Amino acid sequence: MGYLLLALLLAAPAGLPAQPAAPQPVPFRAGAKWGYADKAKKILIQPRYTFAWPFREGLALVLAGGRYGYINPSGRQVVKPSYQTAGEFREGLAPVKHKGSWGYIGRDGSLAIPFEYQEALQPAEGAASAKKDGRWGLIDIAAKQFTPTRYDAIYQFSQGLARVKAGGLYGFIDKAGIEVIPPVYDEASPFQNGFASARLRLQYGFISLETKAFKPKEFFNIGPVSEGLAHAENRTDASNRCGYIDPEGAERIPFNYFMCASFSEGLAPALRSLSGKWGFIDKTGAQAISFKYDGVTGFQDGLARVTVGNKAFYIDREGAEYYRK
Repeated sequence: MGYLLLALLLAAPAGLPAQPAAPQPVPFRAGAKWGYADKAKKILIQPRYTFAWPFREGLALVLAGGRYGYINPSGRQVVKPSYQTAGEFREGLAPVKHKGSWGYIGRDGSLAIPFEYQEALQPAEGAASAKKDGRWGLIDIAAKQFTPTRYDAIYQFSQGLARVKAGGLYGFIDKAGIEVIPPVYDEASPFQNGFASARLRLQYGFISLETKAFKPKEFFNIGPVSEGLAHAENRTDASNRCGYIDPEGAERIPFNYFMCASFSEGLAPALRSLSGKWGFIDKTGAQAISFKYDGVTGFQDGLARVTVGNKAFYIDREGAEYYRK
């Protein structure tokens, strides 16, 4: 082993920088079909899919002939489109539906967790929430073991806790299924950056991950804390304009928007007026991408899906559009 390592070091040209990873192809719409293109909009995978999603963990979910499958960045079909519906890969697994039941497949297409669930969510932090025999529970991904619980719903884990629903109220459990925060909240978001936004009767505020205590704030409809900020509506403004606050309740971006959503990758979707268009702002509140879209999602891995009329396509963080009429 030592001689092999020495030989490799001697053979490698000194001082050469590491080669950057090739950028992933971007979903690209041409007419009614989807393919993939590079940043210069050169088509890399010909448009032949009914819909195409971005690459996650080296594979992209595609829809063809009414069925879902997966391709690699060269366009090779890794998993034949054969599933009724499916999710993107996370932590090496993807939830897929076959003959009315959900299971999970690995990146090579092999069945990792059997088709025996009524519902199944993407894995997160080594666990997946699923419903079996009418009961929600947790799948230990490593052990491939399902543990049922008493809850009406279980959501994905974030910062070690999963949101649960019981009797119409929300709380949190850990990976052992132990109730850490009882379901007493009328609304609750996942924990991010050490806080979860919540509503307790008529009060909105934040739950601390450290203390598990709820502190109300003087705002309405507080969204999840993401990248240190949460969107909220101003109680003192009759128009309930949207802006951004930090977990202490301090205003960070003025309440100048009709609607706004969470930050991701440094940008947040915002709508200036009911009759206006969606765009993106940065953390100073400045416009980052023009307000010209009828609908938008947040950014993930450098891409956001947008709509103009009945046409959906992707943009990057510079606002480049991957669409051809």
